[in-house]
Amino acid sequence: MIAIKDVMKEVMMIVEAIEESDLFKGVGTEFLNKIGQIGEIRSFKCDSVICRANEKARYIYQLVDGQIDIMLAEKEVIHFTVNRPGEIFGWSALVEPFIYTATAKCKSDVRVLRISRDSLEKIIIQHPTDGLAILRHLTSIISQRLRHAYLYIYSKELSKK
Repeated sequence: MIAIKDVMKEVMMIVEAIEESDLFKGVGTEFLNKIGQIGEIRSFKCDSVICRANEKARYIYQLVDGQIDIMLAEKEVIHFTVNRPGEIFGWSALVEPFIYTATAKCKSDVRVLRISRDSLEKIIIQHPTDGLAILRHLTSIISQRLRHAYLYIYSKELSKK
């Protein structure tokens, strides 16, 4: 009996976390509850790497608490910090070719919600209207990150002059 209560408590905590998410805002209650059943709360210690650039992307993550440094490395490192509960990272799990484009490293002890791409896709197929809302939010998140990268590159170019 206690185990059932613990599972239900975990599902409710996941649903509450999802309600804070940029990605899942505006989706239906049934959809949220299904995500609550497939999501997992994971804890990572400071300096742990959650996912690495160029690895196969099987999971999308949502910050519950803590700070994560997202790093894109080529000639120079472009990075930004995920520190607001509800922020999404690992979005490459939802975009072909399903390869992470950045490395996510913990700047503090963190808790994240981890959602399997395969499980999320099954729910999206069952709820296409909610799926469309998620895709709209995902494009907005990607656009913001791209804008951030452009500003970083532009500021570097200006500092060279």
